[in-house]
Amino acid sequence: MHLKLEELQRVAKKTIKEEQKSATIRDEFFRVFGPPVMVSKNCERVAEVVNEQLDLFESSGRDVQHGAVKTSVLVEASISNSAVVRKVAARLLPVKMAARLLNDPSSSVRCAAAKRLSFDIVKETVKKFPNDDQLRSIARQKKLNEAGLPKPKEVDEPFDMYGEEPLGDAVKTKVSDKDLPDSWYERLAHKLCSSYGGNLEGNWEEVIATRVVASHYSTTGVKLDREKLLKSIFKCIKDREDAVLGEGSLKSIAARLLKESYLEDGVLPILEERKDPVADLLESNYSTAQYIDTAEKLFSIRKSSVPAGIKKYRLGEGHQVETLVPVNGKIPGGSMTSIVEQALDRYVDSWNKRQALAGEPYRLSWGPHASGIDMVGFNLQLK
Repeated sequence: MHLKLEELQRVAKKTIKEEQKSATIRDEFFRVFGPPVMVSKNCERVAEVVNEQLDLFESSGRDVQHGAVKTSVLVEASISNSAVVRKVAARLLPVKMAARLLNDPSSSVRCAAAKRLSFDIVKETVKKFPNDDQLRSIARQKKLNEAGLPKPKEVDEPFDMYGEEPLGDAVKTKVSDKDLPDSWYERLAHKLCSSYGGNLEGNWEEVIATRVVASHYSTTGVKLDREKLLKSIFKCIKDREDAVLGEGSLKSIAARLLKESYLEDGVLPILEERKDPVADLLESNYSTAQYIDTAEKLFSIRKSSVPAGIKKYRLGEGHQVETLVPVNGKIPGGSMTSIVEQALDRYVDSWNKRQALAGEPYRLSWGPHASGIDMVGFNLQLK
């Protein structure tokens, strides 16, 4: 069963709208959490890293900054098709709004919301999902906590394997900062970027590097190279930002072209000019009929009969030849460009002129197609 052109346009608009919503959610995560989550353009992949950051905050005792992410964006995230994105919403939405996600079809989302709610509310949710073992475990732990079971004391002091006094030859073994390889600094920089890279105020790099060097010296007696650590931090941030830009960035394109532009002997190769059939069509001096025929072959345009609702208004009742209307077509090369848009505009104008000369009350227009970005659809209307 084929969809009508109007329905296809609605589906295409809905798809574009969903992509815009995903971009809005992704950019808001970038704004709040900073470089540590700038790992991809894909919203779902970014949400995975955001959940990892929230896990890190919770495990280290740092407060999750509820309210830092706009509530309106979190509401959009709560109705996303991705369970990973909905899980972020369950963890950061105001508690009353997060309670709605207790009925989410995904166990991970339900559990993320359950951790923030009281035992009485979670208990009712367990009844709805009796096979969710993780949800049941959360409810059991909440029951114990609310019953007054003391939480284990958190140990803020670092573990000292030697105790108050050094033992044996351990005190004789000294480690110099020169013994630490560059990879050690890179691993430490990666951990610091993951922990502090979401600082909204920015300019945290030098402050953290100074504190880490001082803390390490006071606990181990080894003075780290602050400049080397700071350089590794900046490199880590830069690598993550470059990863977000991806292969489509100007920088990566320039580097790739520069790498491929030289042969082994250093001679610049001769590049053959690539022809663009759409540009050739647009620059041609074809007549109206020739342009229509050529464009229909180039864009693989599929046609169909005039819809009955419009056909009854046809003026040329004595015509024996039935008019076939363009339905959809495929873009050569697979991507929409300004040249393709101009060629399609000219095709539609030419088709409309030919119908006007025949005395027909039809008017054709084109737009995106729901089946993919490499397709276009056509819509027929009465003048």
